[in-house]
This record gives sequence, C-alpha cells and structure tokens, in this order.
Amino acid sequence: MKNFLLVSLALYSISQPFTVQAEPVSIDSGNVIGDPLFHEVTHHLLQSQWDFAKLVSHETNGEVELTILVGKRKDIPVFRMPAMTAEGSLIQACAVPSFFLPKVSELKVFEIPYLFRDKAHAAKYPTSEAAAKFTTRIEEEYGVKVLGHFLVAYHVSIASTDKPIVNPEDFAGRHVNDGFESFGPMWVNIEPARRYDIGFSDAVKGGLHAEEQLDTTIGMLQNAYVQKQYTKFNYSTVAPGFYTFFYTFMINRDIWGGLTEGQQAGVLRAADSVQKTAFANEQSTAIYHQALNAAMGMQLRRQTQAEREAWAAEFSDKVRDGILESSENPQVLEDYINMIKGL
Repeated sequence: MKNFLLVSLALYSISQPFTVQAEPVSIDSGNVIGDPLFHEVTHHLLQSQWDFAKLVSHETNGEVELTILVGKRKDIPVFRMPAMTAEGSLIQACAVPSFFLPKVSELKVFEIPYLFRDKAHAAKYPTSEAAAKFTTRIEEEYGVKVLGHFLVAYHVSIASTDKPIVNPEDFAGRHVNDGFESFGPMWVNIEPARRYDIGFSDAVKGGLHAEEQLDTTIGMLQNAYVQKQYTKFNYSTVAPGFYTFFYTFMINRDIWGGLTEGQQAGVLRAADSVQKTAFANEQSTAIYHQALNAAMGMQLRRQTQAEREAWAAEFSDKVRDGILESSENPQVLEDYINMIKGL
C-alpha cells in the first residue's frame, strides 16, 4: 500500500504543469529628496515614497518591486521633468511643480495663499475630480502615466530675525525671500523693502546667509533645519496652508503598458493609499521639525485662526487675480479654482 501511494504521488506530480516563478518587474525610483542632508532628519515626502515602495510590493504580491535610488546621482536626476519620464526608462519619478509650467497652467493655482480652507479640505484633493482633471492634462501634454499626487508642502514657516511676523503689515519695509513670482501682486498694500528669490538648493548652500540684509524668509517648515535658518533667524511663525503643494508621481507610459492589468491595479491601489497617508506623514514631520527648530533656539508660534483670516483677506485674492490676469486661459484657471474650493 505504501509503495502504491508513493507511485501515485509521483505520477500526480509528473502530470502537473511545471511552473517557474517569474522574476518581479524591477522599478528604479529616483529619490524625491536627493540631498544627503535630508537623511539626517525625518522628512515626510521620503517617508511617503518608502511607504509607496512597500505597498506596491504588497499590492502586487511581489510582482512589482520599487528600488529607491538614494542620494544624488549623475545618471538619474533627483527631480525629473515630465518629458524626461516620457522619454526615459525610469519607471517612476517625482516632478517639482514648476516643471509642469507652462504647459499645464493649472498648477499655478496652488500658489494662492490659503487656497484650501484647512487640511481636511486639502485631503479631499488627491482623489477629487479636480485632481483627475489635472492628471489628464499632464498625461495629455507629456505622454506619461500619472500614479498619484502626494502632499509635500502644507506647514509654511515665515522665519524672521528680530521679531515674529504676526500681522500682514509686519512685512512692510522688510527684506523678504518669498519664493514665487506669483506672490508679487500680494505686496500692493504692504511693500517690502526688497524681495528675494533664493531657492531651496541655494538656501542649503548658504544663500540665505549670504544676503546680509535679508531678515524674513517664507518656505516649508521642514526645510528650515537643513538650511540652518536657526543660525540667522530667531523667530518662526508657522502658517498652515499658506501654500499647499502636491508632488506628482509618474511612470513611463510604455513601461506602464508592459505591466499586467493586475499589476497596474496593484500599483494604483498603493498610490491611492499613500495619497491619504501622506497627510499623516506631513503632520508627524511638522511636529518633529517644530521641536527640532525650537531645540536649536528658534522661537516658534503657530498662526491663529484670526491671523489666518487677516492674511487670507490681504493676500489671497491679490495672488489669485494676478495669476488669472497673467494667464492665456483665465477662465480655465478660474473654473479650476472654483472646483477646488467647492470640494
């Protein structure tokens, strides 16, 4: 009987089709942070990228694997323009918002101060009709497949040297690094002595410190530490939602088409999940960086609701109107703004 069972099992095994586990599709992902300094501190966007990699593997049962390429690389730029993703072999990439201009002008609206009422309002955006419309525009203009929009900027710090910036008029007569061309119209009633445009990379290299007269800078709270703002600026007013940005994760369309339907569905489920958890990641690192900057000696305060309303009344419509006036398609932008506000 024993021999009979062994022979039966052997015959059964031979009759079954021989299968070999397919190698997973390997995806190289350009590091959305790139600068080694950021690996010294927690950063929400990098955390969201790590979460995305883990979820892609989970949701595709290991059939698709993301490998995050750490640090700056000569062969793969940290921030890839959409056209580079469309033409190149890197499957997944993150684009700096300005890289979509001027083809996708809708992006300008995110520079409007307090476009979103609060974080709960902003959290509705990634899965909204407004985001879907933005996705379609990017895909049409650049020939890529958009995977999702992950929150990157919400907690904005207004750092200053000699006093905290509380009221809109506190900007008057100051030397302000404000970062966006769109902010120009908001200074009509309150005129700084001088406006600077020192970007993130220059600031990390000491650009904020090189300008001796500079006494106020506006930027992401989570950038303050790596820019060593604590060695120049003594105060920080944290203004949630002063501007809100999402980084768009994209994939080369041909490589996307090479994935099976099941693999594609798994990647999109992963992206949908991270679009939501990115808000929690941003919140946790905002708390961390407030404590970190305070430990370095900066005096931090959070903007009150009354202050937020005063700033919105002074700045929001001016930036909005300026964006519309400079646009070749103002009605398109206005409709998009109203779509977001109506979420």
